[in-house]
Amino acid sequence: MLPFLANAAYGAGVSLTELLLIRFVAAAATLWVIVALRRPTVPPRRLLAVGLALGGVGYAAQSALYFAALPYNGPSLTTLLLYTFPVIVFVVLLARGKERATRGRLFALVLALAGVAVVLLGTGSGPLQPVGVALGLGTALAYATYILIGDAVDASLDRILLSALICTGAAATYTLLSVVSGGPTFDFRPAGWWWAGALGLISTAFALTTFFAGMRLVGAASASIISCVEPVATVLIGVTLFSDRLGPLQLLGALAVVTAVVLLQWRPRARDTQMGGQGSAGQSPEGSG
Repeated sequence: MLPFLANAAYGAGVSLTELLLIRFVAAAATLWVIVALRRPTVPPRRLLAVGLALGGVGYAAQSALYFAALPYNGPSLTTLLLYTFPVIVFVVLLARGKERATRGRLFALVLALAGVAVVLLGTGSGPLQPVGVALGLGTALAYATYILIGDAVDASLDRILLSALICTGAAATYTLLSVVSGGPTFDFRPAGWWWAGALGLISTAFALTTFFAGMRLVGAASASIISCVEPVATVLIGVTLFSDRLGPLQLLGALAVVTAVVLLQWRPRARDTQMGGQGSAGQSPEGSG
């Protein structure tokens, strides 16, 4: 939903910096209300600092690099470069001994990435600009680093609290950037508040907490591959709500991504059944969840 909500906010006169500022402030405020109601265990200061840094540096850097890359290669190719991050996550976890290069896992990874490529390239694209490629790959590296650090955070840290810290860190960064650039002015139509607020609630607070919750259950590598559904969902939303066209190849690519996600989840469960149901249903076979 993010690109559609962002475009609606832009249409109401909201600037990029103001949009990101409102996005993270709204998300942080919402999550802190939930944290106050749930009252999770307060973690050590070190973990609090890690959470703030994840948002203030990792999440903020990923957003900045992504939007900086857009003017060079457009949204389709930029998003395609971003979605090389599951490969980075998988390779790092493989090197650290937290993942195994099974044929099923490798096939799911290749199938998901190929599906994303077909879906996005089917929207049309021009020649690649080297600067845009560098920024796009930088976005993927920043996002992969953010995910790997988030996965390594002590499991005792409540995931909603972690999300609140991340959004607070990102909000602080964009507040600073906004002030330095002479803003914010908030000189836009009232509808802009609704669209920017929805972006903060739906595409940030909700999406962030569910991603971390899912990553705890299936591990960082699987969560990264499963998230390849995101660009497919974006295209399908465009077709359903905004009369965009979906070609046969794009439909095939979408089917490939969904198939990869199904295979990714079906294979470990089948193996667990053969092993007599050993292990916890809430953990990945490697125990990284």
